[in-house]
Amino acid sequence: MPRARERLLRGLHLRLSAVWTLAWLLCVAALCAVAIATHARLAQLDLASSLRLRATAVYGLTWFDAQGRFHDETARKEPGLLDADADVWVIGNGEPAKVLLAPKRPRFDLADPFASADAALRDGPEGALEGRDRGGRPYLLQAKETYDERDRPVATILVLADPAARDDAQAAFVRRTLLIALGFALFGVLVGHWLSRRSLRPAIASFEQQERFLAAAAHELRTPVARLQALCETAHDGSEPAAQVLAKVERVAAQTAGLVDKLLLLARLDASAAPASKEPVRLDLLVEAILPEDREIEFHAAESVVNADVRLIQTAVRNLIENALVHSARTDAAASVAVAVEAGKVIVEDRGPGFPADRLARLREPFVSGPGSPGSGLGLSIVQHVAQLHGGELRLSNRPGGGARAELVLRERA
Repeated sequence: MPRARERLLRGLHLRLSAVWTLAWLLCVAALCAVAIATHARLAQLDLASSLRLRATAVYGLTWFDAQGRFHDETARKEPGLLDADADVWVIGNGEPAKVLLAPKRPRFDLADPFASADAALRDGPEGALEGRDRGGRPYLLQAKETYDERDRPVATILVLADPAARDDAQAAFVRRTLLIALGFALFGVLVGHWLSRRSLRPAIASFEQQERFLAAAAHELRTPVARLQALCETAHDGSEPAAQVLAKVERVAAQTAGLVDKLLLLARLDASAAPASKEPVRLDLLVEAILPEDREIEFHAAESVVNADVRLIQTAVRNLIENALVHSARTDAAASVAVAVEAGKVIVEDRGPGFPADRLARLREPFVSGPGSPGSGLGLSIVQHVAQLHGGELRLSNRPGGGARAELVLRERA
């Protein structure tokens, strides 16, 4: 492959890989951000819900009697309510405000519990806030008003807990998520590299096929051009009559024109540029109409209707018949070629030498022919492309009694 084309494909591969990698990394980053934010929110809600439940339990197990005295006897009997993993305060609302219930061994050194209660209840009978005590230790505070027997707010319940466990869990989750994201990112980069290379395979194959085609076409055209040059030299020398040289030039020119026509048709078929305007066609009548009248050919046909492009099917069948006539020309049989049509198939058989066994699998490729064949090796390749455009195939085999057998298989119309 030329270096310029190789550089072009390498650059295209890098761009495809970069686009895929960027899109993949953006998706992974977005998913990570959503996962981390969601986990943080759920952790926050879980801790806040736990503190609200603790405040509600204290609210239910404490009360004020008719004389306004605060009773917490029941709450103190509840295991784990007042001395578990949180500080519980009850702040009276009187003038002056006083502490009705305080933890025995406070975990947090609040500078001003009264101010904290006022700040938490600034927007309603319940509230929460985060802060740090005088020692710099972070806390999450949940506040809830409590009422006397006349439903008057007389005190505030404060529950304080350490958010360190929540923060540690969030940090661990972030680390795990980032590690998983890194793994997904590396996986995506590898997949992108593989997909971009895979997506370029058809282009690389097309370039290589084009180069082979051009090289083979140049080789095939070199022979008639050399013959024409030789005939021109012969005409200049006068060693042959001009009419005889002109007749040879016409034959060579006709052969070259036919070769060029086949090259152009094969190129269009190979690029799928040839329009295949399919319509219902009587295959048996189509084949019968293109049989050469100057050659004796055995013909058998059964009615068969296919959806096909008439022009392309005519070209394919004509190539099969011409190929069979050329290779059976040396036999003495009156009808050395037999053509049959049945159930969406055109079968052409001859009594020639048959296909060479070592090249049978490659005879559908351009410019591949048997030893001693006078053709260009394009006919069967054209038939193969026509068959593929119609969803069919070309089958090649040798007859048991000698000779070649070619089957153009098409889809019969239901």
